[in-house]
Amino acid sequence: MDTHARTTKWSKGVPEMDVLSMAEKEIVCNKVAKQLFVICVTIGTLILIAIIAGMFEYPWLLDYVTNTADTVNQNLSTAHSQAGRAGGTIASLTHMLLVLAVMLIPTMAVFYIIKKPLLKRETKKLLEEKLAATPSTDDVLTSVYWEFSNQEYMSNDAFTLDIINYIEDNKANWNPNGIAINSRKICIVYEAFITGIEQLRSNETVMDMSYLDEECRIDGVFQTDIKAYLIVDNGKYFTNVELLRKIHNQLAYKDIGNNEFLEGLEYIETDGGTPIYRLVTGS
Repeated sequence: MDTHARTTKWSKGVPEMDVLSMAEKEIVCNKVAKQLFVICVTIGTLILIAIIAGMFEYPWLLDYVTNTADTVNQNLSTAHSQAGRAGGTIASLTHMLLVLAVMLIPTMAVFYIIKKPLLKRETKKLLEEKLAATPSTDDVLTSVYWEFSNQEYMSNDAFTLDIINYIEDNKANWNPNGIAINSRKICIVYEAFITGIEQLRSNETVMDMSYLDEECRIDGVFQTDIKAYLIVDNGKYFTNVELLRKIHNQLAYKDIGNNEFLEGLEYIETDGGTPIYRLVTGS
């Protein structure tokens, strides 16, 4: 099993890992795999030591191990071909089953019992490191395709479903629960055509009020940049789905011209601890 396949398998059933990218999931899984290897080797070694110690304490155990070793050696020594050696090995397994069971069952039980807690612990540590860091200045939402419309979404699940169904590439590129921006509040700047400030929502302001002077009105509307403040629901960070859903709802019933296709968020600056991004759209 390659690293990608193992990561996909192990991350299933661990909702805490949903916020991680595939690369971050692989980091967590690699760390846990190394920890599990050390733990399983340690357990196997301790069991082997216990068996050796038990052979001195209980003569029947020494006799059983000795007879098992003699049987295995005899079966293999009498085989003179590859097929014969294979048959000898299979015949020897019946005598080795008890020893193998004593070695493997506790080891595998511990493996499956502690794997998920270890994944959760390493995920928590990685998230704490990310959240403790300064918010990223990278551009975001650049790998998802979407067209803005007047339909408003109240559910992240319904929004995610429409994004996945929008275009085939989104099925591979869209990680709805991944952390988009590590901040409790952000500011989005976008361009729109409005008839006046009555079209602004309660969390919006016009970047430059001079653009609303009457002489700037063209065909009954003003072309201006609007600043919208968005607050995260979980009080910690924006996931991709929450961020894009709130931006989509923010633009609902707004005239943004022919530029209704998402091209991403471009980082501008951080003002008073609030990251500011420009919404980039295209036609």
